[in-house]
Amino acid sequence: MNIINLIQLARKHYIEGNLVQAEHVYRKILKKYPNNAGAYYELANVFQDKGQLNEAILYYKKAINIDPQFSGSYNNLGNVLRKDNQFREAICYYEKAITLAPNFAGSYYNLAQAMHDNGQFQEAITYYRRALQIDPNLGNAYYNLGNVFRETGQLQEALNCYHKALQISPNSIYAYNNLGNVLRETGQLQEALNCYHKALQINPLFADTYGNFANVLVDQGRLNEAEDSYRRALQIKPDFFAVYSNLLMLINYSSRYDARTIASEHLRFGKHVIEQLSLTTITHNNKRIPDRNLRIGYVSPDFRRHPVASFIEPVIAAHNRKNFEVFCYSNSSRHDETTERIQEYAHQWRDILRMSDQQATELIRNDEIDILVDLAGHTAGNRILLFARKPAPIQISWIGYLATTGLSTMDYKIVDNYTDPPGKTEQFHTENLIRLPESFLCYLPDKESPEVGPLPALSTGHITFGSFNNFAKVTSEVVTLWAEILNELPDSHLLLKGKSFHDKATCQYAINMFTQRGIAAERITLQPSDPSPKHLESYNLVDIGLDTFPFNGAATTCEAMWMGVPVITLAGTAYHSSVGISLLSNVGITELIAKMPDEYVEIAVNLAKDLKKLKALREHLRDMIKNSPLCDSTRFTANLEMCYRKIWKTWCEDASLNR
Repeated sequence: MNIINLIQLARKHYIEGNLVQAEHVYRKILKKYPNNAGAYYELANVFQDKGQLNEAILYYKKAINIDPQFSGSYNNLGNVLRKDNQFREAICYYEKAITLAPNFAGSYYNLAQAMHDNGQFQEAITYYRRALQIDPNLGNAYYNLGNVFRETGQLQEALNCYHKALQISPNSIYAYNNLGNVLRETGQLQEALNCYHKALQINPLFADTYGNFANVLVDQGRLNEAEDSYRRALQIKPDFFAVYSNLLMLINYSSRYDARTIASEHLRFGKHVIEQLSLTTITHNNKRIPDRNLRIGYVSPDFRRHPVASFIEPVIAAHNRKNFEVFCYSNSSRHDETTERIQEYAHQWRDILRMSDQQATELIRNDEIDILVDLAGHTAGNRILLFARKPAPIQISWIGYLATTGLSTMDYKIVDNYTDPPGKTEQFHTENLIRLPESFLCYLPDKESPEVGPLPALSTGHITFGSFNNFAKVTSEVVTLWAEILNELPDSHLLLKGKSFHDKATCQYAINMFTQRGIAAERITLQPSDPSPKHLESYNLVDIGLDTFPFNGAATTCEAMWMGVPVITLAGTAYHSSVGISLLSNVGITELIAKMPDEYVEIAVNLAKDLKKLKALREHLRDMIKNSPLCDSTRFTANLEMCYRKIWKTWCEDASLNR
C-alpha cells in the first residue's frame, strides 16, 4: 500500500473515532517515511484526542522541526499546551501560527482563549475581535468574548455578544445560559428566567441551567421553588459542588429548617466531598516553633467593594507586621480601589482565580502558610474544595459564611459569646469554635459615607421602617411580622431596598406579599440597589431598621447604625440568627433585641411612638458604633492574633494534629 493509501486509511480510522487503529497506521507511515511532517502532525492529533498530552506535544514539535513553516502544528501545539494549563507557552505558539497564516481566524480565536485563561482580558478582547473580523460567523468567538466582558464587569457588551452568538447559533444552550446569567446580574430577573427556559427546552438535562434558574428564584424570594431546582441540578450532576454550596446557603435563609437539620445537610456535603474527590491525609512540614512569626493566608472572592471587604480590610491593615506575615489569595477578576488598598496592606498578593484547586493547594503549601482563613464558606465565588484538600496545617472559617462548612478539614470557626454562647451550638459545627472576647467581626465604614440626616419622621409626619437586606431573607414569616407592625401603626410606611427590585415581576411579588396581609401597596416603597456611598443616602429616608430572621443582616445592620438608624432584631438559636444580638450588644442598644416575635412587634411599635428617643439615637448612633468594639480594629486584631497564636501553639504541641 502506497503512502497516499496509508494516509487515507489512517484518516478514515481517525474520522470514525478508531484512534488505536489510526495511531497504528500513522506509526507505520513514519517508520517508512520518517521525515513526513504531515504524518507527525496527524499522529499528534490522535494523541491529543486520546488525552495523551505529553505524546501530542512531542509529535507536534517533531512536525515543526521537519517543517518550521507548518502553521497548523503551531496552532494545535498551542491547543495542547492550553489544555495542560501552560497558557504562556500556548500563547507563544499561537502567535507563531498567526505569523505564518495571518488570515486564519481559528488561530486568533485560540490565542484569545489563551489570553483569557492567562488573565489578559484586554488582549483577549482584541484577538476575539480580530477573529470576528476575518470570520463574522464565528459564533463561539462572540460567546467567549461575552464571557470576557461579563468577567470584567462590562455587562452591556456581554449582552450584545451573547445575542450575536445566538443569532449565529440559535440552539446554543451555553449562550442562553450565560445570557441569563448577565440578565440576572443587571437585575432583569424575569428575562433571565426566560433564557433558562429556552436552554432547558434545548437540553432538559443541563444541570448548569437548573442551578442558575434556582439562583434567580432565590433573588425573587421564591425559596421553595429554588430549592427544588437546586436539587434537580444535583440529581443530574451529583458532584456539582457550586450548586451544592448554593443549596446550603439557601437552607440558611429558610424558616423550614432548624439548626440541627442545617448542620446535618452541611455534614452530608462534607462527606460527599471527601468521597468524590478521594482525598487522602496530607502531612504538613511547617516548623513547630510556638513563638515564631506566623504566615496567615486569607482566601476570598471579595477583596473589593463588598460587605466582606468592609470586615476584613481593617484587620489586614491592623495586623502586627513584626509577628504576622499576611498573604491574600484572591479568587476574583474584579478589582477596584478597595482591592488596591488591601494589596498594599498585605505582604503578598496571589491571584488564584484561574488555578485549579490542586494548583492553588501547591501554591499555598509552597508559601508555607501556617493558618489559612476562608472568608467565603458556601457563598458565591468560594474555594471550599481548596480547603477540603487541607493546604495548610490550621484552617479557619470566618466572616463570609454564618454556618458550619461541613468540612472535616476545617479546624476552627471564629464566633463570639453572643452568636454562640458556650455549650449551646457546638453540636451544629464540624469546626471547633473560637470565641473572640467581644465581637466576631470588625467593621470599617465607607470613607465616603454621607452625613446622618435629621429624623425623617419629623418632616414626613409618619414613621418609615426599612430593611436593605437581600430579598431572599425576607421570608413569608418575616413579612407576616412586619405586616403586624404596619397594622399597629396605620400611618407608617416600609422601605425595602435591594438588587432584586430592579425587576418589575419581583417588585409585584413583594407588593403582593404585603397586600395579601392587609397592607396597602402605597405604604410599601421598593428601591433597587445602587453603588456605595450613594446606597447609604437611602438610610436618611428610614427612621427604624427591621432585621430579617432567621438569617440576620450583618453589613446592612452595621450600615444602618452608622447612618443613625436603630435596628430591631429577633434573637435566634443559631449563628446566622444571632448576628443581630452580637452587633446590637457591642454597640450598646440591647433593648432592641427581641426574644420572641410578639416582643419584636412590641419593641418596634413602642420605639415608633417615642420620637424623642428616636431623635437621640439618630444623633448619637454613629458615635456609639464608632466608639464600640465593632470599629476598634487595633483591639479587635490584637484579640484575633492572640487566638491565632493560641491555636498555633496547640498545633505545635500536639504532633497528632498533622492532618
